[in-house]
Amino acid sequence: MDYQNYNPRLAALTEARTLLTDAAKAAMADGTLPQADLPDFIVEIPADVKNGDVASNLAMAGARAFHKAPRQIAEAITAKLDLNGTLFAGVEIAGPGFINLFLGQEWFTSVLRAACLNPEYGRTDAGAGKRYNVEFVSANPTGPMHMGNARGGALGDGLAACLDWAGYDVTREFYINDAGNQIEKFGKSLAIRYLQLYKGEEACPLPAECYQGADIIQRAKEFAEVHGDAYVNADFEELKKAIVADALPKNIAGLQRDLGKYRITYDVWFHESELHQSGAVKAVVDKLLETGACYKAEDGAIMYRSAQYAAKYGVANKRKTDDGSEEEAKDEVLVRANGIPTYFAADIAYHYNK
Repeated sequence: MDYQNYNPRLAALTEARTLLTDAAKAAMADGTLPQADLPDFIVEIPADVKNGDVASNLAMAGARAFHKAPRQIAEAITAKLDLNGTLFAGVEIAGPGFINLFLGQEWFTSVLRAACLNPEYGRTDAGAGKRYNVEFVSANPTGPMHMGNARGGALGDGLAACLDWAGYDVTREFYINDAGNQIEKFGKSLAIRYLQLYKGEEACPLPAECYQGADIIQRAKEFAEVHGDAYVNADFEELKKAIVADALPKNIAGLQRDLGKYRITYDVWFHESELHQSGAVKAVVDKLLETGACYKAEDGAIMYRSAQYAAKYGVANKRKTDDGSEEEAKDEVLVRANGIPTYFAADIAYHYNK
């Protein structure tokens, strides 16, 4: 048997059809069944394993051709079935005349032989011509990964591998959230930790909303090792920009290194900042304004008509508040009154890009 391109499912279905066809012909040859053209019949894997591993409606399909009750036909056919040396170990007649076949040891060992002999075992072309972009993990680059991110890596890469093995054109993508409020918070946290190295914590207290982790202190020290006190008296925004430019690539490299430890590599590392720098976020907001999906509020903010669409498409028009109560869904802010886009706006631009 050729195990290089072995498909155990197809092998079972093909052999079942051959066995049933030969048995029916043998029954006609000895007169158990009258001579007739074999009808079209189904050989399939039943949904319920109680109905065998492979089931066929040959007896029912042949009732008109053989002028017999389906169960009589099934008995005549199964009497001629020789399962010796085949993939099957047993057969039964069920209901009005279904013929159910049960796989034997030979089929299970054939699967193992094929898997051992063929490094490409299980690969198919079922997904040929279809493309998938699997975006997974996408941990916040303002700090190291946590266990939830690690789990997401295994799940995402496993899904991508299955799609690839099934013949799909798969792209693995990591979406780096290197823009928005979390980067502002990251820069502020780093800058204050840097200033604390020279002015002390009392002079430069770290606000509660900032990142409190030891990794922030370490990145601030690394920046100080290179630049010394050159930024102590610099404009705070200038300091934030410089220290983020130093720390962020290190954090991203750390994510790449940690994912690589369990053999996860990406085809694309997509930067959210590119959406802003290229004008893609503004472009998609403008497009939504043109189509009427958004509107400008009195304070100048640009709002997405989420409440209207929730009602239109039957989505629950209520949402949970922080205290656990429910309130009516409200339109979402895409661009704040100060002109700064929200994370939601960047998300829409990212999906539009895909």
